[in-house]
Amino acid sequence: MRPVQFFTGKGGVGKSTVLGALAKAAARGGECPLIVELGMHTSSSHLFHGPNVGYEPAEVAPGVHATRVQFEPALVDYITSRLKLRPIATLVAKNNSLRRLFMAAPGVDEIVTLHRVAQLAADDRWGPILVDLESTGHALMFFDLPGVLEVFLKDGPLRQVLDSATKLVRDEKRCAVHIVTVPEPLAVNETIQLYERLRQRKDLHLGCLFINRIPRVWLDEEEQRLVKRELEGASAGQPWAPDLALAEYLARRRQTADKCLRGLRRDIDLPTMTFDAHEDDSSAIIEALSRAIEQAEVW
Repeated sequence: MRPVQFFTGKGGVGKSTVLGALAKAAARGGECPLIVELGMHTSSSHLFHGPNVGYEPAEVAPGVHATRVQFEPALVDYITSRLKLRPIATLVAKNNSLRRLFMAAPGVDEIVTLHRVAQLAADDRWGPILVDLESTGHALMFFDLPGVLEVFLKDGPLRQVLDSATKLVRDEKRCAVHIVTVPEPLAVNETIQLYERLRQRKDLHLGCLFINRIPRVWLDEEEQRLVKRELEGASAGQPWAPDLALAEYLARRRQTADKCLRGLRRDIDLPTMTFDAHEDDSSAIIEALSRAIEQAEVW
């Protein structure tokens, strides 16, 4: 298993849940997974009903730790790596003028984030490191930015950090990018476009496609014909007609999902794992998915 795993996908596909299940399966396998969350909000605390996740890794479930990359402490870590004196680095980062300068500089947020991921990857306590990227657009920008900045940063400390972090991302033996989606038309279209863009990148290495929340089969073909016949005939206007209409809707939803699954398998050439939809709470869903991961041995 590669030590650093990035996960991306359209918002609302259950990416954090899938990532949490992968972490739990890894922990049961004797590893020390660390979930790395970006942005203002965290999912791990809610999903695992654990403590609030901050900058320092915290255990959110047995054997599973999580951390949230925040700009200021990540900036302190970056400055410390250059100055070697943390108290001075903290003063620099807290200086309002310098802080505004750092925040205004294009790409600094992404650079210090990459630096933090590389820093965690170098820590023998953790593995695998599971990076929960934000929405598809942010993930593309996150991976595109280092290449853009390389043109402008010819030398200096920022360039050194950029080179170190991008070396990690581009190392096929150490890093992979996984895609999470659901079998719904809008999500599938965006997923295929994302895959095509990522596949064109020779500096990135794609891992797996995770298809989440596949609806269950409610009716077989004969039962679907019977429901349709009843709705158009004897059961029309009867008190039980809404229940039959719901059954018909659920059957159509599964048909749409099957069509989406065929499209994903046709257009995306990656090892694929599928997860059925569950109606339980988050911890029960993560438990069910993690068991499925252990049995499938895809990842």
